[in-house]
Amino acid sequence: MVEYEQLNEKIQKQAEKAWDIASIGTWLRRITANGIPKKTLDREEIANNKEQILDRVQLRAEECTFLSHI
Repeated sequence: MVEYEQLNEKIQKQAEKAWDIASIGTWLRRITANGIPKKTLDREEIANNKEQILDRVQLRAEECTFLSHI
């Protein structure tokens, strides 16, 4: 039951979030036109920046979810 409540809270926060639609649209048009950019990171860089990388991936996933409901 706790997981459901946490998920429900997260959904509510996402619904109330002020999205920067212009920058999300720019990002989406860029990857649509050019594809997803390839990045080669070394293991040490990934390990040192793990939290920032995961946060960025999470944000992009949330933006895509937001766009799918417009």
